[in-house]
Amino acid sequence: MGKEIDLTTRHLAQDLYVVDGLTYEQAAAQAGVSVQAAKEWGAKEGWREKREQYRAEINDIRANTIKLRKALLDKALNNLDPQAVYALARMGALDRRQTKTIDPSASSGPVDRPKIFLEHLDFIARTLNETDPEGLKVLANNFEPLITKYKIEHAQAAKSN
Repeated sequence: MGKEIDLTTRHLAQDLYVVDGLTYEQAAAQAGVSVQAAKEWGAKEGWREKREQYRAEINDIRANTIKLRKALLDKALNNLDPQAVYALARMGALDRRQTKTIDPSASSGPVDRPKIFLEHLDFIARTLNETDPEGLKVLANNFEPLITKYKIEHAQAAKSN
């Protein structure tokens, strides 16, 4: 009888296959187990079905996140609700952090001025929310003119380059 493999290693192999989308061969190599063991565990524990379910759930999360972002954007634009503006800014910050984690090269290339502007706006909104909630309301009330002015100046700067 072969040596018993601890549960942590088994879970690692499963996560590599299900979550990371590796092949059985790749998952087994990274977990330090035989391909045969990984395939046996996968067949016994339904790893393929778990992978399909995981992917479907990730797709649902992405779709629902887009719907939530649109609802928050509509609310922020229609009512200039400071909480909706703040929530929308926080979602953007989370997206940027996840992109940097997933793809560190995403930050290379030309300067994305609108992205930098939104990052700065996010910082201002977070700071105001923590230190001066009334100031956040003032920002929300002036959000549309601020964005309009930025778009005009950004367009002029782009034409001159």
